[in-house]
Amino acid sequence: MRELAIEIGVRALLFGVFVFTEFLDPFQRVIQPEEIWLYKNPLVQSDNIPTRLMFAISFLTPLAVICVVKIIRRTDKTEIKEAFLVAFSGLGFTTFYLAGKLHCFTESGRGKSWRLCAAILPLYCAMMIALSRMCDYKHHWQDSFVGGVIGLIFAYICYRQHYPPLANTACHKPYVSLRVPTSLKKEERPTADSAPSLPLEGITEGPV
Repeated sequence: MRELAIEIGVRALLFGVFVFTEFLDPFQRVIQPEEIWLYKNPLVQSDNIPTRLMFAISFLTPLAVICVVKIIRRTDKTEIKEAFLVAFSGLGFTTFYLAGKLHCFTESGRGKSWRLCAAILPLYCAMMIALSRMCDYKHHWQDSFVGGVIGLIFAYICYRQHYPPLANTACHKPYVSLRVPTSLKKEERPTADSAPSLPLEGITEGPV
């Protein structure tokens, strides 16, 4: 319970840092005369995907997917706790999460196209959001491309902090639930003092 409180506290602190930096005055870059043409974009009155909706999709989609998986298949308490800790990670994390749950890259899940399509769907939505930002002249393609690469790298790092590799046979289970049976087996393993003794009546020691 203490570790859970620490994890929630760290994530709350990181979110506070994000909100603080979001309202800081932006850096004003001096645009040289020869690159003015690059910034002469028309003003779009209505965005294809508004900024608030974009953030809501990015933050709430992983939580919604985890809840749906919880309803479809029963999961233990340790996985539910772990899921809520890593829920707010973005559409890239959702892709890795679904790929692990559906065993897209293991022997049991390879060759089944619907699993791969279901796992790639959140990543496809992220690509559509990036393209819409370019269509609305909010970002250059370099910004969207570099931002997407950085987002995928950090999403995979966050995923691997809590789940095994996608090619692992137990990729659908978090590390927390995988550690629980091991600790139980160690507790149930009989020691030398508590091991049942065999009856020794009628047994005599033979010559050495």
